[in-house]
Amino acid sequence: MRKIRTMILLSIVCTLLLTGCNNSSKNNEEQLLKVYSFSGENEYISVSNGIIILENQEEICYGGDLKVMSDDFNDITKYSTTIYINGNKKDPLLSKNVNDQTGGTLNVNGKIGIISGDVFKENELNQLNEDLWLELKTINMDGKQKTYTLPLKTIEITEEVKK
Repeated sequence: MRKIRTMILLSIVCTLLLTGCNNSSKNNEEQLLKVYSFSGENEYISVSNGIIILENQEEICYGGDLKVMSDDFNDITKYSTTIYINGNKKDPLLSKNVNDQTGGTLNVNGKIGIISGDVFKENELNQLNEDLWLELKTINMDGKQKTYTLPLKTIEITEEVKK
């Protein structure tokens, strides 16, 4: 009788332990992961290796690499890059300003930057495939300002991934 009671008690303890190890239904839900790649090119500039990652509440925008394709950029003293959804320049996704204070010039080629957090508004996510843009504003040594805009082609790499 004592062995039976011990076995029953041991079975109950094991059952409770194993029940506690079960994943909750919240953890079993499908988690969304969307990855977008973007790039663009014209006769003046090109952008490559841009990536946007959307995973549940996490949003990351890596602007990629900017490359100039013209000699117009040899005497730049200040520039800014902005990635935005078309029509919403006042609310950029990613913006970077560089200013030379030494009297020299800047190399515009390089990394655009990265941002994470609450990057996108709900209505902007639907426009990623159609309306992503880069704007490059430059000021040369003579103080002349130029603005270059570049449409970015966006490709959705993944849609849904179960973790």
